[in-house]
Amino acid sequence: MRIAIIGGGISGIAAAQSLRKTGHDVQIYEKSDRIGGVWAMGYPGVRLQNTRDQYRLMDVPWSTKPDLHPTSAQVQQHLNDAIDKLDLPVKLGHEVTKLEEAEGGWRLHYHNDGDAGQQDFDFIVLSIGQYSSGKRRPEFPGQDKFQGEIVTEREITDLSVFAGKKVLVAGFGKSALDMATFAVEQASEVHHLFRTPRWMIPFRILGVHYSRLLFCRMGTFLMPSWVQPNATEAFIHRKLGFLVRANWHLVQSIVRLQKYLMGFGKSAVVKARLASLTPKHDIISDFRSASAMQPQMYLEHVAGERLLPHQGELRAFTERGVVLEDGQTIDCDVVVLSLGSGSPTFPFLPDKYRALLESESDGVQLYRHLLHPEVPRIAFAGFNHGFMHVPAVEIGMLWLSALLTGDLTLPSAEEMQQSMEKIQQWKRDHVNFEPSRSCAVNTRFQQYLDVLLKDLGLNPYRKTPNILAELFSQYGPDDYVGIYEEYQAGRAQGAQPLRALAVDT
Repeated sequence: MRIAIIGGGISGIAAAQSLRKTGHDVQIYEKSDRIGGVWAMGYPGVRLQNTRDQYRLMDVPWSTKPDLHPTSAQVQQHLNDAIDKLDLPVKLGHEVTKLEEAEGGWRLHYHNDGDAGQQDFDFIVLSIGQYSSGKRRPEFPGQDKFQGEIVTEREITDLSVFAGKKVLVAGFGKSALDMATFAVEQASEVHHLFRTPRWMIPFRILGVHYSRLLFCRMGTFLMPSWVQPNATEAFIHRKLGFLVRANWHLVQSIVRLQKYLMGFGKSAVVKARLASLTPKHDIISDFRSASAMQPQMYLEHVAGERLLPHQGELRAFTERGVVLEDGQTIDCDVVVLSLGSGSPTFPFLPDKYRALLESESDGVQLYRHLLHPEVPRIAFAGFNHGFMHVPAVEIGMLWLSALLTGDLTLPSAEEMQQSMEKIQQWKRDHVNFEPSRSCAVNTRFQQYLDVLLKDLGLNPYRKTPNILAELFSQYGPDDYVGIYEEYQAGRAQGAQPLRALAVDT
C-alpha cells in the first residue's frame, strides 16, 4: 500500500520505518528544509525530560552515547542517523496544501519552493504533531506601547538576548521553567510569572532518578488511568485504592520536603517564594496531566534570590513593563510568553473532516489514539504524547498495518465513538490541565502499549518469566525490539483473526 506521511519529526520518521518494515511503500512530506519537527525548532538549551534509554527508534541505537537527558542537537543527530541507516524517503521543503478524496485513497497536493505538484496515495498518516499550530500569543492591553521585546520561547535562537536585561517569563510548563532558569545566567534580573503553580517533578527523588520509579511496571500499576488492562491493576485500583493514594501522598510529601529544605536557613521572603511554588492540588493531578520536570538549578536560583517567582496574571503592558491583576507592576525589558501551544489544525483536509477534528474543546480525540471513526483512510502518529512516545508510535503503526492487511478488525464506528467518549469523560473528571485532555498518554504509557499489544495478540509482558524484572526494572525501546518479527511469526502460524476491543475497561 502507498502511504504518505505528513510531517518529518520523530513521529513521522518512526511511523515511516515501522510501516515500511511491514511492507508498505511510504513517502514522508516535511514542509521545512530539515527533519526533526519540534527538535529542529527547539530553543537553546532544551533537553529531553525523559532519558536516552526511553527515547529512540527501536532499530536505531544512539550512534554516540548522548547525555542522560539528550540535547536537541543530539536528538537531531539520532534522527539524521535513522534517515541514513533506514534509507527513508523524505521530501524536504514540501508543504502539503490540500488532500482531496480520490477513488480508493487520497490525492495529495503540495508546494515546493514555489512549484506545485500532486500525487496519489492509498492511505495518509498525519504526523504534524500536537504543537504544530504554533505557540499561543494572546494580545494584551498596552503592549503596543511597551518599549521592550515580547517573544515566545520558540523565537529565541540565542540566550544572549537576555544579556544585561530585566526578563519576565510567563507560564508554568516545561518551556517556561527552562526559560526562567536559562535567563538567570545572562540577565540582570529575572521574574517568573504564573497563574497556577503545578507540581514540578524532580529528576531525582531521594537520590533515585524518577525514571526508575515511573518506567517500571509497578510504577504504572499505581498510576491512575482510564484503562486497567490487567486483572491485577484493576484489583489494586478498585479494591486497594487507599494504598494507591498513600503511595502518591508519600511521593508528594518527599517532593515537598525537598523543596522545603531548599529554604533552610533562608529569609522569610525566600521561604514564602518557595512556598508559592507548591500547588494546592495533589501531585497525582499533575501526573495525570503533562507533568513538567523541575529544571536543574531552578529552585537553587529561587533560594539564591536570582529568580523571583510571582503568582498572578498578566493584565496589561506599560512602556516599561507589565501590570498584574492585583495592580503590581514589574519593570522588564524582555517578556517571554511561554503559554503553551494551540490545538492542532488541519487546513489541508476537506472541511467536513477538519470540523470533526478541530471542533472538540478538549483537542483531537481518537480511537486508540490512532484513528477517527468518521475520517476514512487517515491515521495519526504522535498524537499519543507520553514518556515512551517513540515505541508508542512504532507499535501503533504495527497496529495500523495489521488493520490495513486485514489481520485486525475494528469495532463498529458507534462502539469506537463510545470508547473515545469514555476516555474523554475520564480526562474531564481527572485531568486539571486542559491541554492534556487531547490524546496525551503521558505517564500512562505502559497501559497504552499493553492495550495495543493485546489487540495484536502479543504478550505485553516483555520481561517475563523474571517476575522481579517485570515489576521493578525500567521499560524502554529495547524491550520491544523484534516485535515485528514476533507478530509476523504469530500470523504465519495461523493465529486466530484479531479484533480490537471496543471499550477500554
